Amino acid sequence: MKKIYLLVLVLILPFTAAAQVTSDLTFTASPAVNIPIGPSLEDGTSYYSIGGGLNLRAEYVMPFMSSMYASGNVDIDLAPINASDSSVTILSGGLGAGMRFSPIDRLTMKAGAYGGLYMGIVDAGSVRNPFVAGTAELSYLLNPSLNIGLGAVYKQHFTPDGPLYQGISVTIGASYNIGAGKKSADLYVEPLIQPIFPLFYSYYDKNPAGEIQFVNNERSTIQDVKVSFLVKQYMEQPKVCAEFPSIREGQELNIPVYALFTDNIFNITEGTKVAGEIIVDYSYIGREMRSSFPITVTINNRNAMVWDDDRKAAAFVTSKDPVVLSFAKNIAGTIRGDDIKAVNSNFRTAMAIFEALNIYGLGYVIDPTTPYSQLSEDTSSLDFIQFPNQTLAYKAGDCDDITILYSALLESVGIETAFITAPGHIYMAFNLDMPSEAAERLFNDTDELIFRDDETWVPIEITLVDDGFLKAWQIGAKEWRETDKAGTSGFFPVHESWELYEPVGFAQGAAAVMLPDSERVARQYKATLTRFINREIGPRVDTLQARIRSGGSSIAYRNKLGILYAQFGLLDDAAEEFKSVVASRQYVPALINLGNIYYLQDEMETALGYYNRALSKAPDNAVALLGVARTSYELDDYQAVNDTLARLENEAPEIASQFSYLGSGTGETGRASRAVEREISIWDEEVTE
Repeated sequence: MKKIYLLVLVLILPFTAAAQVTSDLTFTASPAVNIPIGPSLEDGTSYYSIGGGLNLRAEYVMPFMSSMYASGNVDIDLAPINASDSSVTILSGGLGAGMRFSPIDRLTMKAGAYGGLYMGIVDAGSVRNPFVAGTAELSYLLNPSLNIGLGAVYKQHFTPDGPLYQGISVTIGASYNIGAGKKSADLYVEPLIQPIFPLFYSYYDKNPAGEIQFVNNERSTIQDVKVSFLVKQYMEQPKVCAEFPSIREGQELNIPVYALFTDNIFNITEGTKVAGEIIVDYSYIGREMRSSFPITVTINNRNAMVWDDDRKAAAFVTSKDPVVLSFAKNIAGTIRGDDIKAVNSNFRTAMAIFEALNIYGLGYVIDPTTPYSQLSEDTSSLDFIQFPNQTLAYKAGDCDDITILYSALLESVGIETAFITAPGHIYMAFNLDMPSEAAERLFNDTDELIFRDDETWVPIEITLVDDGFLKAWQIGAKEWRETDKAGTSGFFPVHESWELYEPVGFAQGAAAVMLPDSERVARQYKATLTRFINREIGPRVDTLQARIRSGGSSIAYRNKLGILYAQFGLLDDAAEEFKSVVASRQYVPALINLGNIYYLQDEMETALGYYNRALSKAPDNAVALLGVARTSYELDDYQAVNDTLARLENEAPEIASQFSYLGSGTGETGRASRAVEREISIWDEEVTE
């Protein structure tokens, strides 16, 4: 008997050791009915009669192929000798292998073979020789740990003179999976998590930070599967990445990993590694289970970014940062009362903020460790990008840093911006808030503008902050023309980029910023604006005055000259031209444009009078109707506003829609919903008589 115990121990020990690293080790005990088929006596009578036995088996499913298993077998068989009170006891031990598959859930079919040595014991002594066996089995999984099965085994025990025993055993037994009852399930999870960028901590809520390779190595389908990701230090709770009604045995999946980080992640100023985990909750044959897989997560510093998508830079455009808001709004307030209303407020504010950065001392400095010109070409290398408040504090930055700063300053006062990229370089443009048709009439050189989807953009090479707004605009336009023609330019509106890469609320460590002297800013801004106006209107003024002197349609040309002056903020010069026309003739365009002048000068009663004079001659004139609606609004005559808007809707629905806000409120509440500064975007050049 000691030899029998030793044999069992030798065969089972390797599989027990395997149980330390996997739960897919199964022990089976199967009573058997043995039906002999040989050998036979000379008269054909079977040497043995039906007997019984017990099969003890350990199976280990191969980790590299779940359909294959190895086995260790110990059989105890009793073979009664026909027509005798004697029997042969056969003790067998061997190793084997086989294949398994599940045609339906919980049901497993197996076929295999094993062999080894046996000991045949009778009263006269014992023999030891090899044996072989073939198996077939059908089993059903009752619960994660327990199977019941029905099988058949063919065995042949050899001797030098022929078989000792041949037979078929019919077995019915139970199998126990020693690891299936544990909380740690037999699942394969291989995490492939990319380094995390704190800048995009909200981005990972809807966009994957990587993926996991997932394999269900359980012995049956798992149900109600929920896969979650957690980094305890920087997440309040696990983020559910995916849910599945069921995952079949052996099914392989690539599952995206999402995360909902807290803003504590912005405390990371140097790249670090932290502990995370993948959590899998599921139901397995009626049992609720959870498995947790620890992983290491790399988190970059909060200023890190790679240039695999140029739109990512929009996340640095922190237009609501208190430091950014304070700087931009102070500059915008400095010029708001200026009496030159050239182009529109977007243009003037962008010019003023640019000149303020010049006075502030902002400098363009190439970062030797992370130059944009190199890193923009290498989409895997980390770039260190400054937040706008950092660039203001340092008073210096690379082209990406100061482009982001200027964009943030303009966005903070309601001016839309866009990034322009070219090989090795990034700069920006701001939205003029003017239809392309109007801009083409207004500007002398439309090659210095960008027209996209009926919107007009002004390109600015912000690295030339020391050279002034006009030079930066000129060079920005030149760069755009060259790269656009070559097809190497990229144009990324910040608002569109924000839809994917939200701006962060980063304000930590912001240093106090001393604003540039407001009087100096105002002087430099006014000087730049005057140079711009002279450059734009000088040749056109000369041309129009020459046509006026030549006679002909002098009234129409005087009206055009007045509009030119008015669009560039020279309201007194414009009024003089319009009055000259009206003095000689009740010319409707000049009447409307005089109304516009007085509207801009906050003389509402006088403006309303001119609009009404125009309507008396041209009752359906849309521009005059708009003027009446706007002045009535300022005079708190809301009934007149609504009546006039109704007429305007019939004549010019697009204009009525643009100014529908006039009828949306009353008193200070309605007025507060619009910008404080008045603008005139529609002047009347058309002959209506």
